[in-house]
Amino acid sequence: MDFNTGSDLVVTIAWRSAMIAALASALMLTFALIVRRYLHWQDRVQARVAARWRPLLTQIAIEEQGFIELPRLRARHVPFLLEEWNALHDAVRGESTARLNETALRLGLDEIARHLMNSREVGKRILAIRTLGHLRDATAWKTLQEQLVSANALVSFYAAAALVRIDAQRAMPGIMLQVAERESWPGEAMSRLLVDAGADVAREPIRALMLSLEPAKVPPLLPWLSHVDAVLGSEVATELLRRHAGDDDIVAAALLVLLEPAMLPEVRHYASSTDADVREHLAIAIGNLGDLDEMALLMRLMGDRVWWVRYRAAQALLKLRGMNAGLLETVPARLTDPFAQDMLKHVRAEAALG
Repeated sequence: MDFNTGSDLVVTIAWRSAMIAALASALMLTFALIVRRYLHWQDRVQARVAARWRPLLTQIAIEEQGFIELPRLRARHVPFLLEEWNALHDAVRGESTARLNETALRLGLDEIARHLMNSREVGKRILAIRTLGHLRDATAWKTLQEQLVSANALVSFYAAAALVRIDAQRAMPGIMLQVAERESWPGEAMSRLLVDAGADVAREPIRALMLSLEPAKVPPLLPWLSHVDAVLGSEVATELLRRHAGDDDIVAAALLVLLEPAMLPEVRHYASSTDADVREHLAIAIGNLGDLDEMALLMRLMGDRVWWVRYRAAQALLKLRGMNAGLLETVPARLTDPFAQDMLKHVRAEAALG
């Protein structure tokens, strides 16, 4: 092949590559424009649905009245209407929910929701789950249980919420098994879900779960449980401390959620634990629950080799029931450890600034 032929080939390849690149860019631009137009169209449809249906649904929810003629429901309006209906359902209680449900049945939203349960789009499936839950559709129980174990955390959470609305007592054992596996479930929303289920319904399944879990899974769940139900959290922590007294991770987590001062005599020995978290959390527990009988133990912990243990012990000393300014003035003279003396000065100065 001579030099000119080779040059022509290079030019041809370069030209074609440029054409392909230009075509690809044009296709990408065209696709972006199509997507943008589609999103704008969706926004316009959503706005029309909200303008037509939101005032009507609100009126139905808040006012007792006779039969109301409903507008024609177009297929492309359905997802947006379901959003409106579910959002309003989340905001109301009592008879308002019954009226919204009656309206949904008139519109056939129950059948639409069952159909959407088969959608590959996660958003539509969640919309269907929320709808069936608000409708308290017991016929959807099996389908919702299948969604409860979905790999998608949001799908599984909304399925749990729907099951609770339909039959909280029946749903709770299965939901608690999922709680142990679902660190990604939203904590605040989960707390609300259990509140909605009712304390009497939720307490025993939660207790049974916490006491039957493998030890490694317990510590992350104890703070969550305490947030949901502080009294139950303390009761479970007490039992766990007695069952797993040698497990530092469980002990450290349990000490933080104790509410019962009577447990202090059983946990004082943890001041000698080799685990710094256990010693630190013991100091916090004593500060929350203890009285002047715990002064000596806290002064001992104020000389700990770990800064955080000394800090929490000094904070706890100031919080003890019965502590007052006069008594506090006598403490420095009783401290023989210079680190303890320095920490007491630090915490008192911090408290004064606060």
